[in-house]
Amino acid sequence: MPGQVERMNAAEILDEFSVKIYEPPLALIREDDRITDLSNPVVVLMLVIDFETELSMNGINDFIGNSTGRYGALTVDALNILGCKEAAETLTTILKAANSAGMTHEAIQLERQGLEPYTITTFLQLHGAKWEQVSTEISELAHQIDFQIVFEAAEEFIDHNRADFLAALNQI
Repeated sequence: MPGQVERMNAAEILDEFSVKIYEPPLALIREDDRITDLSNPVVVLMLVIDFETELSMNGINDFIGNSTGRYGALTVDALNILGCKEAAETLTTILKAANSAGMTHEAIQLERQGLEPYTITTFLQLHGAKWEQVSTEISELAHQIDFQIVFEAAEEFIDHNRADFLAALNQI
C-alpha cells in the first residue's frame, strides 16, 4: 500500500480510511483513549466516520447506546472542526433531547448488563416504551443530517491534512 496511497485523491483516501479505521493499528486509537485527542486530524475523521457508520447501520439510538455514544460530545466537536456546523447543531439537539429523557449512553448500557454476549434483541424489547417518544424525535432529527455535505467537508479536511492521513494509512 505505501506508494499507492500517495497517488490517491481525497475521496479515495476517505474510502480507504473508512475501512481501515476498523482494523489495527488504527482501531487501537479507540482502545487506548487516543480517540479523545481532537488535535489529531485522524481522530477527528474517525469520530465522524463512526457516527455516520452507526447511523447508517443501526440508527441514532444505537449511536448513543453503543461505544460510539461515549464520544457524542466529541463527535459534535469533530463535526465543527470539519466545518459542518448544521450537522453539529443537529447532533447537539439530539444529544440534549435524549439526555433530557434519560436516554444516555450509561442508561442504555446499564439495561444491557446481564445479557449474554451476542444476544439479539431490539431497542424496544430491551428498554420498553419509556424512550419511544424521544426515540422518534431524535430519529427524525438524525435523518436531517446531510452526510453528503459532511463527506465533502471531510475530503477538504483530508486535503488540508494530507500528510497525517497518508502517515496513518501507510502504517498499515
